[in-house]
Amino acid sequence: MTEQPHVGLSLVNKAPLGMLVTAIVAVLANALFSLNLITLGHAIAGGILCGALLLAYWLGKGGLFFVLGVSTPLILVLFTPIAKSAALLNLVSGFFFGFCLVLVIYKFLPIKSER
Repeated sequence: MTEQPHVGLSLVNKAPLGMLVTAIVAVLANALFSLNLITLGHAIAGGILCGALLLAYWLGKGGLFFVLGVSTPLILVLFTPIAKSAALLNLVSGFFFGFCLVLVIYKFLPIKSER
């Protein structure tokens, strides 16, 4: 039987472009509006956590990682101060930047398969 990568792992090759797009959006948003470092920090940390949890699920570590991974954005929105639309833009762009960062790191790590 041939081994096929999981559907989620196909995002790994698109992650560098995702980082570029989200970085451009964040820079433009912060140039036009005010920079909120707390929101941006929460967003990047949440994206990194979500990416790591979903990556663990895609690598076959268990369904609990999927549940925690898809719950991360909801928890992030609940606990991040979003007073203006600029903060929401920072939240979304920072989240996807952190998510793509984890996938780029995974792409370039020399991890050997256990199979």
